[in-house]
Amino acid sequence: MTDPIRVAIVGAGKAGTNMARAFAACPGAEVAWIVSRTAASAQRLAHAIDCPRFGTDLAEALASPEVNAVFVATPDSLHCEQTIAAANAGKHILCEKPMCRSVAEAEAMMAAARDAGVTLMIGFVERFNQPCLDAKRRIDEGEIGRPVMVLARRGHPKSIVRGRDWLNDAETGGVLNYAGTHNIDLACWFMGSRPTRVYAEMGQLVLKGQDFTDCAAMTIRFENGGIATIYETFAYPDPYPHGVARDIEVLGTTGRIEIDLMNQPLAVHSESGLQIGDAATWAMIGDRPGGAILEQARHFIDAVREGTLVLTPGEAGLRAIKLAEAAHRACIDGRAVEVD
Repeated sequence: MTDPIRVAIVGAGKAGTNMARAFAACPGAEVAWIVSRTAASAQRLAHAIDCPRFGTDLAEALASPEVNAVFVATPDSLHCEQTIAAANAGKHILCEKPMCRSVAEAEAMMAAARDAGVTLMIGFVERFNQPCLDAKRRIDEGEIGRPVMVLARRGHPKSIVRGRDWLNDAETGGVLNYAGTHNIDLACWFMGSRPTRVYAEMGQLVLKGQDFTDCAAMTIRFENGGIATIYETFAYPDPYPHGVARDIEVLGTTGRIEIDLMNQPLAVHSESGLQIGDAATWAMIGDRPGGAILEQARHFIDAVREGTLVLTPGEAGLRAIKLAEAAHRACIDGRAVEVD
């Protein structure tokens, strides 16, 4: 019998909790350790998934031979330091998006993983959504001809920001870095061509009392002539029935693909209002996770076990950060920015 890949979850917030449940449900995986900022949050998550070890000391978890891999789900400002520490300890790494805060940090993370000979995967979970995987297959098979335009929209309600003081420009770089990297990655993946030029406008247009750029619009030009437009905001009104509004259109020379992750098959009307359940990304089947989050966990575990390439490597995270940085420069300078 093959031993399971034992994973330490670093961070017990939403992402850490969701992925801890996914790894606990993933064949061939075992959650071996929970590390969080407070002992109480680490203990709470550990007890919820029957994890035997928990605490606040990442170094202790990384030193344990019982840990083969880590999932980094802490605030963005900690991703680089913790990923490098994990690589130096010989652990494989799945790092939540965004990969980090800068190109320099991304390159340092990739170098550490490369030098240690460990897997570094970035948590672009949208690539593991069945509609996105099917769209990519159809594009690659030429069903809509050559892709020439991508329109990607992602909208968060204002309530998501409340109580999260670390969601500020200094720590996250604003909405384009923090959440926009999902759609930047998808646009590049669907287009299948090298980005060459970026233009953007952004600002804090709705939110009050928190230094967070809440609205951004970005245009990317690709080497094959294609164009992508990215629409990102954390300013949707409350209450909002969807956790996150997400839709994507890919226009080809002979056809069109539309992915609408907003319209889910489950809607619940209750005294608390209208709620739309996510049946694609964070689907729950009974008390166990399914959908894209479980597929992402399986993909990572299989890659670690078999030594295969991952779908969302460090290079994908670096590219998204590089384009987000170019967008910020374009907005400040009021002109398009060429990218390498």
